Amino acid sequence: MPSDSSIQSIQRAIKILYAVAGVEDGCSVAQIANKTGMKPNTVYKFTRTLEREHLLSRKTSPLRFVLGPTVPELKLLDDERKLLSVSSKVLMRTHAQFLEAGFMLLELNDTTTYQRLYVDGNRPGVLIQRREYIVPLYEKASSLLFLAYSNPEQAHKLYTAHPFDLKGKPLWGTQDCLEAFLKKTRELGYCQPDVPDCDGPHFRVAAPVFSQGNEVVAAIGGCILTSCPPEDRTLLIRLCVEAAKEISDQLRLVLPQTKKLKPLTA
Repeated sequence: MPSDSSIQSIQRAIKILYAVAGVEDGCSVAQIANKTGMKPNTVYKFTRTLEREHLLSRKTSPLRFVLGPTVPELKLLDDERKLLSVSSKVLMRTHAQFLEAGFMLLELNDTTTYQRLYVDGNRPGVLIQRREYIVPLYEKASSLLFLAYSNPEQAHKLYTAHPFDLKGKPLWGTQDCLEAFLKKTRELGYCQPDVPDCDGPHFRVAAPVFSQGNEVVAAIGGCILTSCPPEDRTLLIRLCVEAAKEISDQLRLVLPQTKKLKPLTA
């Protein structure tokens, strides 16, 4: 057998996946057979195998096949691994420019913000990976950034999971005050809250990592002690914004063309 020969069974399986992709109501075995030029009995055997691996899912009455959950899961896994891989390198290079600061990558999962990667001056050159570190919504730059860029549906879910009157009012006073801050965050292109920090006297900032569809997929956060001079705050903001943009670019994601960052100020 030639070394460059194809495996026919894999080719057939791929043809079946392409045949059902994008068909909202799914395809019957006969329809798949017609699209692929394969015999219905052969198609049925392949669909059963693909179904067991969750590459296909079936609808009943009448029997139809649609793409299964494994397909988007593979894409999400690929994106997640690529995001972590790229961000790891960028965070390490960024931290080397400001060793006194801490830098992190954060993600929003449903209604919870998680810190995924972290590096700080206590262990320079060591990148800490963690998923269990949960970030409060109303006081941290990253979670407020996600809230600022959320669509109405996502914002409603966040406010429902984290009631403002219970958790936000002690920090922001009124909902209008918070909404004004979120608007300012979108205008600046980064988030820099001025509310008490439960983890101590820190100056915190977060910048968004955008998808090609102009959605925030992650945040680059940075923190320093509030006792640091104003020029250190300006440096931290600039480094976070630059790191977020570099990650976006390396992921082949483009920052919104209509969103321009205003001049950085302390």
